[in-house]
Amino acid sequence: LRRNTRFGFKSRGLGDVYKRQIVTSPVTATVRYTGPLLDYGQVVILEPMKDLLFVLAGLETVYVAAGDVIDVGTPLGLMGGTMGKNAAMQSTDSELTGAELTETLYIEVRQENAPEDPDLWFRTDKDG
Repeated sequence: LRRNTRFGFKSRGLGDVYKRQIVTSPVTATVRYTGPLLDYGQVVILEPMKDLLFVLAGLETVYVAAGDVIDVGTPLGLMGGTMGKNAAMQSTDSELTGAELTETLYIEVRQENAPEDPDLWFRTDKDG
């Protein structure tokens, strides 16, 4: 787990997504904020229950609005980045390892206004 001093916790591998990927809601929640935040791009803040917030930042385009009540799986927005004409062909050689194909989705969980470790709330495919 790495500590991002400006934006709470970010777990290793949890926030790596493909460029131009649609980001969906991990929970049923009320959208509390959408818009820019510092240099994190577009942000969506979800409130799945009282005193619990999920902050997702790094989006280029947002599809939801503050006040929306959304279900799990609802598209929240689109990650940024350009794919380039050969990006669909992922290579494992040293020239194109796939790193150029990813963007970082910053995820912060705040419970009672204190940052929490996102790994306590999210499970990745490698978790089983």
